[in-house]
Amino acid sequence: MELRQLEYFLACCDQGTFTAAARSLHVVQSAVSTGVAKLERELGVRLFDRTRTVLVLTDAGRAVMAPAREALRARDEVHDVIAGLRGEVRGDVVLGALVNVATIDLAGAFEVVHRRHPGISIAMRQSPQGSAGNVRLLRNGSLDLTLLGGDVEDQSGITAYPLAAEPLVLVTHPDHPLASAGRFVADDLEHERVIDYPPGWGTRTIIDRQIPRRDSVIEVADQVFGIQLARSGFGVTAVPASVAAVQADAGVASCVDRDLTWVIYVAHSDSRSLTTAASAVLDIVREVCGPPSDVTA
Repeated sequence: MELRQLEYFLACCDQGTFTAAARSLHVVQSAVSTGVAKLERELGVRLFDRTRTVLVLTDAGRAVMAPAREALRARDEVHDVIAGLRGEVRGDVVLGALVNVATIDLAGAFEVVHRRHPGISIAMRQSPQGSAGNVRLLRNGSLDLTLLGGDVEDQSGITAYPLAAEPLVLVTHPDHPLASAGRFVADDLEHERVIDYPPGWGTRTIIDRQIPRRDSVIEVADQVFGIQLARSGFGVTAVPASVAAVQADAGVASCVDRDLTWVIYVAHSDSRSLTTAASAVLDIVREVCGPPSDVTA
């Protein structure tokens, strides 16, 4: 059994198809499918049921996931130890992403990581389920660190550090009465066509909690597209102010009777130790992107 086979297997677990797994690892699809097939032959079990569209984990596959992740983590720790003896910080760090990171200077943080620790490689992964999906991937070991947006009060087993906060604002057609007023109250959304985002997204969690009574007519998985729909007059949508600012000709209104503060965090799992590389990335993201009081060495 080769560690590369375990890496292919776990990529398939995370991505759902051989093609997507290969894309995430920057290898050809045949390498992944062949590697998984060899692993199955060595173990004497099927790890996936192959369907026309996705790979479905078998009971054996689910049982293998955790020890496979631990094996790869042990490999990374060996590299960490050797790099530490040389006075270096090296390794791969997988960071959960969000659709919107305009609130923070993540590019600046990555530049500092590269300058201080050129041996660190960062791979960003984005869950279709937004922050909720990122938490699941963090807990099962698919992610070393993750960005989260919205509310982390109910997330046990993780440590989250706030980086920045901004309000959600309502984006509308430029001539919409709420845009002319520049303000709205929660009850206004009972009478508007609301463009929502998928469950699990941080913005959706805030809106569900603060404005549960609203006329939701469509759900889209792209905030820029949501803004375009709102700007065209299709409906209204709530997004972080920094995202709304991208569309200068759209109408914008602020909520005056609900707390629609959207917070972006960086988080790690409490159930496993961070690698030296992941710890370095965490410290730099907090240093560059966090509030002044959150600066670390």
